[in-house]
Amino acid sequence: MKPGELGAGGRVRTVGVALRQQLSMLAGTVLGPRRGASNMAWSIVDAPDSRLCRDALDEARECLSAPVFRHSLRCWQYASAFAVVDDLRPDQEALYVSCLLHDLALGSELDSVVGCFALLGAERAGRFVHEHGGDQRTSRIVHEAVARHMDVSTPDAAEASLLHDAAYLDVSGRRIRDLERQCLVAVESCYPRAGFATEFASKVEAESRLRPKSRAAVFWRSGMQLALRANPLERGLTSSRSRVPAR
Repeated sequence: MKPGELGAGGRVRTVGVALRQQLSMLAGTVLGPRRGASNMAWSIVDAPDSRLCRDALDEARECLSAPVFRHSLRCWQYASAFAVVDDLRPDQEALYVSCLLHDLALGSELDSVVGCFALLGAERAGRFVHEHGGDQRTSRIVHEAVARHMDVSTPDAAEASLLHDAAYLDVSGRRIRDLERQCLVAVESCYPRAGFATEFASKVEAESRLRPKSRAAVFWRSGMQLALRANPLERGLTSSRSRVPAR
């Protein structure tokens, strides 16, 4: 098997875990986000002030479609929110770069060596860090976070766990009730999700054909399209005001 592919047993186990997780998310799907006890506004989290982060923003804007680019920006915001909820202290620069670049290889051409877009994206993101002045530690953190963002279970490392949970929230609504509504409203207002569900579904469907033994393919066949549509964030919490960073 290629790196990133699942064997028959792994695919069966992944389907089982995915279905159990979808069942566990029913409360959030039905009830939607909780309302916080306070009326405090959530402040949008600025990107770390470094050349690497600015370069990553430009790379994401250049390489991703507009809906997937905004998804990446929302992942940074939600990862930052989960860091507060989970009392984690991630490397902010590495987390930001991971969030911005985690879908670089989604829907990319068939690779003769690697069988998973997340792993392909991890290798690309790791090289990007190295080529744009990041150190080996940052490259390693980014590689792990991107490689594991499609895992069925949350990874242990802070940056990987935060990207993982942020991406799952934005795609399917997982952990939606762990964040206050004020946070969700602020993020969805600044980075609207118009067209995201359709665009993401199209790309994952393509992944299921290109890399049929990957986690993305297994998730697609296990009902990812339904999870995308059922995500409470897709119901529209906010206005369409946008704050996508300008060049």
